[in-house]
Amino acid sequence: MNKYVVGIFILILTQNLSAQAKSDPAYAIPSEIMGWKAEENDRRFDNESLYDYIDGSAEMFLSFGFTHVFNRIYSRSNQPDIILDIFYMNSSYDAYGVFTHSVGKHDKEFGQQSQSAEGAIIFWKANFYVSILSHPETPESKEAIYRLAGKIDEAIADNGDFPPVLDFLPQEDLLKESIRYFRHYNWINSHTFISNDNILNIDQKTHGILAQYKQGNDNAIFLIIMYPETGDAENALKKFISGYNNSLKPDEINELKEGFWTGVKTVKGFLIGVFNSSSKNYAADLIERAETICKQ
Repeated sequence: MNKYVVGIFILILTQNLSAQAKSDPAYAIPSEIMGWKAEENDRRFDNESLYDYIDGSAEMFLSFGFTHVFNRIYSRSNQPDIILDIFYMNSSYDAYGVFTHSVGKHDKEFGQQSQSAEGAIIFWKANFYVSILSHPETPESKEAIYRLAGKIDEAIADNGDFPPVLDFLPQEDLLKESIRYFRHYNWINSHTFISNDNILNIDQKTHGILAQYKQGNDNAIFLIIMYPETGDAENALKKFISGYNNSLKPDEINELKEGFWTGVKTVKGFLIGVFNSSSKNYAADLIERAETICKQ
């Protein structure tokens, strides 16, 4: 093989590795950081083996949809291990959705949104959900996981999109860190019990949000689901009333439990609802604001 051919081969190989690094952050992360060295074998888990790795949280990732998770463990003498997981979700919506079901203060230090706690950093960017853990935290491990998070953030070229249903949330009184995005009915009980069954016809073509609202002494749980067609929202409303409470009257504010108010209605291709509102007027106001946004 002459030098010219060898040069072309090396160039093609370099370009291929560069392309892989841009599309797959696992190719770009360091094998060593601040004295922590990656163990010999990285691991990958798919939807059939995920329960073997994270039994308690597997359902969350499976319900949103993912291809696999990349796992790497870094070790350093006299320091806690660093456990890195990169979840390859089916879309940025799914990565965002998993992130919203974590509990904690949101910031933008890494990726599109991130959370930091003692010995932990999580963030989402594009279709990736990233978790970095190291317990118990030491000053050295704290710095190391921050550096590692920065490296992974830099390796993901695209930011990814937020689900468009977010644009239809009333912003006034919204407790932003209470937002829970979902495309599977398992998560409709995130803030209050609604049902164990799919009484809202939720599937991968729908986009749902649950969130908490508070104004002074008034508070409520707000629900909005975006359906592909207006008829889908109307059918879901009929099924919901049948499965939730037959005494519920759409387009009205109902006192189903003493002192707690509920209302549901459809607007174009949206189903909007308020649950456990502390006052009738606050429930009516919240639905009216959402209706105005959905009609725009």
